[in-house]
Amino acid sequence: MNEQLAKLFRNAAVYGFGRILGKVISFLLIPFYTFYFSTAEYGVMEILNLAAMIAAVVLAPGLSTAVMRFFYDTEDEHERKTVISTGLITTLIVGGAVTALAVLFPQWISQALLGSGKYRVLIQLLAVGFFFTFSADIGWVYLRGRQRSTLYTFLTQAFLVTSVLLNLLFVAVLKLGLAGCFWANAAAGAVIWVILLFLTFRDVGLRFSARKLISLLRFGAPLFTVWMAAFVLNYSDRFFLQRFWGIEAVGIYAVGYKFAYILSLLAIQPFQLMWEPQSYEISKRDDATSLFSRIFLLYAAGLISVAFLLSMGIREVFEVMVGARFSTGYVFVPLLAFAYAIQGMGLFFEAGLLIRKKNLTLSLIGIVSTVICLLLNLFLIRSFAAWGAVWATFLSFAFLSAASYWFSVRAYAFHCNVSTILKLAAWSTGLLLASVAVPIQSLPLRIVIKLALALIYLAVLWRQRILLEGLLASLWADSAAWLRKRLSPIANRVPGQAKGVN
Repeated sequence: MNEQLAKLFRNAAVYGFGRILGKVISFLLIPFYTFYFSTAEYGVMEILNLAAMIAAVVLAPGLSTAVMRFFYDTEDEHERKTVISTGLITTLIVGGAVTALAVLFPQWISQALLGSGKYRVLIQLLAVGFFFTFSADIGWVYLRGRQRSTLYTFLTQAFLVTSVLLNLLFVAVLKLGLAGCFWANAAAGAVIWVILLFLTFRDVGLRFSARKLISLLRFGAPLFTVWMAAFVLNYSDRFFLQRFWGIEAVGIYAVGYKFAYILSLLAIQPFQLMWEPQSYEISKRDDATSLFSRIFLLYAAGLISVAFLLSMGIREVFEVMVGARFSTGYVFVPLLAFAYAIQGMGLFFEAGLLIRKKNLTLSLIGIVSTVICLLLNLFLIRSFAAWGAVWATFLSFAFLSAASYWFSVRAYAFHCNVSTILKLAAWSTGLLLASVAVPIQSLPLRIVIKLALALIYLAVLWRQRILLEGLLASLWADSAAWLRKRLSPIANRVPGQAKGVN
């Protein structure tokens, strides 16, 4: 079991390292954006990017999840290649058609999203970038299905680095303003698109099956509500803020939200990228439920710890990184970060429903969560502005996770060790409140006190003995084997031996 856990977390570490490095790079753009753009311009960029995300969900409902599930449903290589190729061709056709419409008729979209037709050029640039990212999605799925985590990480970093450099060029050097951001993302997306399509079609060929596409859509369609729920819970508050409080409010809130979203980018998403394919494999083991329980405990403790540490230092991070116009956004981060910790646990539970193919249950959870979130956004944001958005997010995530837990453990039961999770949550909340209760203006003194509080939390975490000795030994052995494998070619290149000299 420990060997399986070590393999699991090794893959998660590879994905996680890629995410961490990528987001360190991309987060360097936050001070850049807050220097060059006003709060209103940042709000426009946020709304347009969210519109592209909505389009991706609507145009390919559950397709990537369905492709992954069908890929693992068979050991037949011909079937696997047909699934990947069919999904990729479908996204190329659908994405190309929608992008053409947006490029030809941008005026209506600009008016509908932002109340003005003056953003039509941005709409066209957004549409081009959308085509590259949307139609390349199955290529990313293929790399995950083959568990080629190193290549996956390399390509994500290549995209991020290219995007950042092009942003600097188009915005700071060429002075293209907001248009420069969308030019940069489209150009970087085009490069990765070419590479992914070449690699995928080289391996799987052109194999379109209408029968297979119908099966994929039949499986994925019920998940549409799950994806829509995820979008509504994560992003719909921006549209309510825009409607009730203006585009400037969106800009300030969005900057704070991006820092809370670090938890998703650095912990939840890397884990989900690894967990979705691995959960299907683990479910076939005799000790699957026991392994699920241990993984959940490690994962949940990690989420709470990251949320706590992020919240503890967010004020100081804002003082260093963010422009003065956006500085008030830091107050939203702690509650949003813990909301994401709760959401991450809920996503873990969804694996049990997917394993049992309880798509209808997931769909119903998504529908109810969406309705609750929209109602909370309507009433709370109208009355409390950005704080209403924060609480709507927290309460919506809490409901979604509770519902996922309730139904999942009945379909695929395993022990969740709730008492340990609640203990860590209580300690982290209490220590955060203690850090806020003492109003200290001196930055060095504030840092010292917060470091002391963080050490207290880490001591509490250590006393829970969550990282079992056997797991640590397996992780160490696995890491040492990986390092020896990488270093052995270098060690064997002794001068003279390559030429056969003794």
